[in-house]
Amino acid sequence: MYEEKRPDGSILYRMTRQVTDTDGNKIRLTARGKSERQVKKNMEQKLLEWQKEQDELKNKTMFPEVNFKVFADNWYELNIKDANISSTTKNDYKYYLYSNIIPYFEKFKLCDITEDDCQRFLNKYVGYSKANVSKIRMTLRRVLRKAQKQKLIGENPAEDIVLPQVTEGKRRPITDEERALILKQVPNHYAGAMVLTMLCCGLRPAEIRRMKWDWIDFDNAILTVGKSKTKAGTGRKIPMPPQLVKALREHKAKNLNEQYVFVRCKNPNLPMDENAFYHAWHNFKREMDIANGATVYRNQITKSTLAEDLEPYLLRHTFCTDCQAAGVPINVAKELMGHSDISVTAKIYTHMVDEVFEQNRQRLAEFTENKFKTASITSSVVGVPVPVLLTTSSHSNGFILIASKKSKRESLIFSFLP
Repeated sequence: MYEEKRPDGSILYRMTRQVTDTDGNKIRLTARGKSERQVKKNMEQKLLEWQKEQDELKNKTMFPEVNFKVFADNWYELNIKDANISSTTKNDYKYYLYSNIIPYFEKFKLCDITEDDCQRFLNKYVGYSKANVSKIRMTLRRVLRKAQKQKLIGENPAEDIVLPQVTEGKRRPITDEERALILKQVPNHYAGAMVLTMLCCGLRPAEIRRMKWDWIDFDNAILTVGKSKTKAGTGRKIPMPPQLVKALREHKAKNLNEQYVFVRCKNPNLPMDENAFYHAWHNFKREMDIANGATVYRNQITKSTLAEDLEPYLLRHTFCTDCQAAGVPINVAKELMGHSDISVTAKIYTHMVDEVFEQNRQRLAEFTENKFKTASITSSVVGVPVPVLLTTSSHSNGFILIASKKSKRESLIFSFLP
């Protein structure tokens, strides 16, 4: 620590540190400040910045020809595809890697990716659900962590990136535009009947997978759910719209399986497992996205037209909000959804859509207006001691209004004339 006396008489403190760069050259770093504490703080900042520059430079000089996409493909094949993890986890890794991460970083070399690049990528998902953005970040970190372990990069540039502003992941109903896209895709895809069943009956993915033909009463258009996640869900009866009945009849005509409605593509003798279900859903979503104008490069969607959080459970959530919009009482909706506790249904019903809010607002306004009219008629006859007959000139299509006074209480009797 050195002291430098300035012309005005004040003291300026100075500190120097010698460091060695990646080529072995010695470099002197200097920091100044008005106090020893400030000088130390400035020097720490200079050292951090210098180290970051050295790490980035080191990355650029190591394995410069390793392409991110090539490495990520290899990472998935070796570490995820056949790993001893659930099919849901595998599908999550595959989906976020190939739908989000690779399309953004596919032209990058591993050594060129910086922390700013990773943060800039994640910031694209401002406003998305926290759960989805967290999974994207986790997948990117795991890929680059593997590259770091194999000494293909010095530091993991995604290790310290932070989530942008995100929603807390509350499920939402699908939009009218999304509904239109789904209904348009249903007749053109092998999983169309499955998707339509989720949308029209609100079944859980597990219920869809074990759905049997004897659950369906085609004559009365009723779906009776067999084994369910909850006791309340088992045996519940759900009405089916004509469009769904038609789609299921056409699906049954394919004679894929005599017992189960939805089966595995490669082995129709077996019911869908979790992996087959999500494969069918993602394929349906992919084809719908492409039909809607998604950008495709080398058989990969590089620019999607669909919302990131468009997942199967949103169809079940939509069924519940459809019940609300149709005026179905909440206790009935609870039974249709198979909820064991009505508070679960209430959480969805409280997400009132604008249309339902406007309908009920109008109902309340009309009810209040009618109350005012009734009160106005009542007040106009207060104090009348004898019945009064009010009619039209010919008594045709008229009515009798009788006002009488009984023990200080007014009563009104309306009677239509024959």
